[in-house]
Amino acid sequence: MATPSAAPNLWDRYVDGAWASYSRHGVTRALDIDEVASGATTTLFYVVLGREGEMLGGVRAQGPYTVIEQSHVLTEWEHSPGLDVVAGQLRSRLPQGIVEMKSAWVGSGGPGRQVSAMLARTALPTIELTGSRYLFASAADHVLRQWESSGGRIDVTVPAAAYPSDQYRTRLMWWDRETFGREAQPSVWEAMVTDATALCGHDFSSAVA
Repeated sequence: MATPSAAPNLWDRYVDGAWASYSRHGVTRALDIDEVASGATTTLFYVVLGREGEMLGGVRAQGPYTVIEQSHVLTEWEHSPGLDVVAGQLRSRLPQGIVEMKSAWVGSGGPGRQVSAMLARTALPTIELTGSRYLFASAADHVLRQWESSGGRIDVTVPAAAYPSDQYRTRLMWWDRETFGREAQPSVWEAMVTDATALCGHDFSSAVA
């Protein structure tokens, strides 16, 4: 875990990995590479490293937002049903703190599901360090299903968006500081607390009632 300015070399590797991953899947449209690379909109980021220091995946956090227009999900639902619902949810939760997880990627040839599970566990330190109640992410349904183990829940009131193209169905997931510790799988929650304690240097065992 770091900020782009505190670990510029690690950040550059993360950005390169994200571009390679999105290119491999033909979805670079969903990655505003110039904005991402600048680091200006990134509050903090996480990477998973292998035993030899190779980068296996990563994700970054934006927020807490001050206006809903800072969120990329409004673009994602712009031409799909449910935009009003998404905007309403962002607006109603904004005063309590909303943070968006963006640009998640997992490298090819590695332990993909394990890396994805580790990235999902970043929900706890992100919510705690930003002082926010809500965390949210948008991704393909099968990706978010893996992340549900960390206490996030796909919002079934929001229709899937055809983004970044008609071939994809992007869904919206929320984590709520007041409930996600109870909704996470017990073994995953234990790992989340362990991760957060190691990353941040203090005990997170009582982070969520």
